[in-house]
Amino acid sequence: MKAFHKSAVYREAVKTLVIPIFVSTEQAIEWGSRLNEKQHVALATVQCALSDASRAECNPRRKLDLGMQSQLLHEAAQAFVAQPA
Repeated sequence: MKAFHKSAVYREAVKTLVIPIFVSTEQAIEWGSRLNEKQHVALATVQCALSDASRAECNPRRKLDLGMQSQLLHEAAQAFVAQPA
């Protein structure tokens, strides 16, 4: 598996958006609802990377942690509301 966290796309996404560690769905939704479009794209990129990493992980504990963070980022991304032009 390619180390996505080392790719140029991932590095650019991380420069665009600082993502907090969420402890609840409510926190993720509240934070995600305040993003702009560029930040939303960066969030989706990082969420996909976490999801892929979770699927590829062999360590059950690490797999669970990555999967939970991926799900919280997914919830944050779903809360994004595009602003009318």
